[in-house]
Amino acid sequence: MDFSNREIISDDYHDYVIKDGRLIGEFEQMYKNSLNTPWHQDQQEDWFDVQLSIMILRQHVPFDSIFDLGCGLGYFLDLIYRRCGSNPCDLNGYDISQTACNRGKEIFPQINFHKINLMEDSGSFSTHNVSIRTDRKCLFMLRGVLWYVFPEIENVVRNISSIVNLGDYFLISQNFPPLDSEFVGKEVIPEPKAILDLFGDYFKPLKTLWYEDKLSEGNENWFVMVMKRK
Repeated sequence: MDFSNREIISDDYHDYVIKDGRLIGEFEQMYKNSLNTPWHQDQQEDWFDVQLSIMILRQHVPFDSIFDLGCGLGYFLDLIYRRCGSNPCDLNGYDISQTACNRGKEIFPQINFHKINLMEDSGSFSTHNVSIRTDRKCLFMLRGVLWYVFPEIENVVRNISSIVNLGDYFLISQNFPPLDSEFVGKEVIPEPKAILDLFGDYFKPLKTLWYEDKLSEGNENWFVMVMKRK
């Protein structure tokens, strides 16, 4: 593998994400070159954190519009729509990779896909693709994304807050390595409470769940939180 000039020669999606203790973040290359579906997005129907998210969200269903920030190929968005969305439901997926958006549209033609960079400076962040009807019950989602945007986390928080309207719902589902281990991004998000603190100025938490797998040394610990825009 060659990381010079940030051009990566590999068919393993892991090599484009986090490698040798540092964030790589080459998601466009990843979706172009990966042999397998990144993060096994197409196999998550029965994953525990997904079921937790559905369990919490179903207290507030149905949602008329669902917006998935960092949607990848759209599998999670489609799953949440089938379990928590109204019929019809306005479905919008946003990702930094145009290739992901294009491929996602082929898999899920009912979803509107848009390229977006949540890390942009807040002054130049474009919301022209985010069309929200204030008379609809809206859900925004951010699943497993924070480890890939933490270097610009303040921009990310402000940008998300700028497109979520008063009273809209916001789901964050984030996996963690063992909290007593060293991991990329720990200096910014050392524990689940840090996520609550980051978004607390803009959102009111409705329900939080922390699931910790003491037998695993991988990223098997999940923090799931549903909030409402203040």
